[in-house]
Amino acid sequence: MAQSDVGPALDRTSAARVLVLRRMVVLHRELLRRDGEMRRGVPDAVHQTRVTCRRMRAALATFGSLLDHSVTAPVRAELRWTARSLGEARDAEVAHLRLTRLVDEPDAGDVMAVRARLDRLFRARIESADAAVAETISSARYDDLLVRLGHLFDGEPWTPAARAEVGEVAPPLVRLDRSRMQRRVDRADSTPPGLEHDDALHAVRRAAKRLRYACEALEPAYGEAAAGAVESITRVTRLLGERQDTVISRRVLRGLAVAAASDGESVAAYERLEARERARADECEAAYEQAWRDASAAQLWAWLS
Repeated sequence: MAQSDVGPALDRTSAARVLVLRRMVVLHRELLRRDGEMRRGVPDAVHQTRVTCRRMRAALATFGSLLDHSVTAPVRAELRWTARSLGEARDAEVAHLRLTRLVDEPDAGDVMAVRARLDRLFRARIESADAAVAETISSARYDDLLVRLGHLFDGEPWTPAARAEVGEVAPPLVRLDRSRMQRRVDRADSTPPGLEHDDALHAVRRAAKRLRYACEALEPAYGEAAAGAVESITRVTRLLGERQDTVISRRVLRGLAVAAASDGESVAAYERLEARERARADECEAAYEQAWRDASAAQLWAWLS
């Protein structure tokens, strides 16, 4: 991105383009650092790379009206491809760790057969996922993305709105992300329990992440006010993230139970563990509802007025 540092301090009178450029420079450097860690096999590097891709995608979406869509749309698509290509590895790691902890709890009961099936299932999944990661980061497509990100702003892909002050153009854009999240919350609230409700809450989580990332981008200009919103929304995303983990773990347990039944084994342990995860999902959802009420407080968003 042809900039030796992230530039001078920002405030609400800075040009909006400077805010966006600063955000993307910081994230591009982070992506390059995480890329190096992935290649060295550093734990959690795949996850952090995916998070950085999502943050960059979110920035290009939230501040899309300040940028030439013909330039940024292909980059957003490639960031999405990268995050999805690396997703299998992260999802397998998270599910295996969660389920292993679940069966290792002192009062889990006789779960030796469950543990054996888990280990066999995820050994294969993790090997496949690791191979997918290696294939992705060694591909010409991934290399091309890193190069394109490095030159994204060489052609000055700004719209006239990017010359306006941060305080004029940025708050309305973040308010749009907040309204987008509220619509998804309302949709989830009106969806009865079941698979559609799970999907609706997962959509809320994605919208919450985008809102959180938008507020993060404004922290250099708005300081503690934006940081407070980030902290509040982060609680929402963490609770919904754990709830989504239970959705995945319950799906795995049901699949293992079917396999066990076909082999003539008891499925009682699988049903007991699934019930625990269902209870935890309910706890997370109740906590999320309170967290969202807290995060919706008008005073928390007064800085966007």
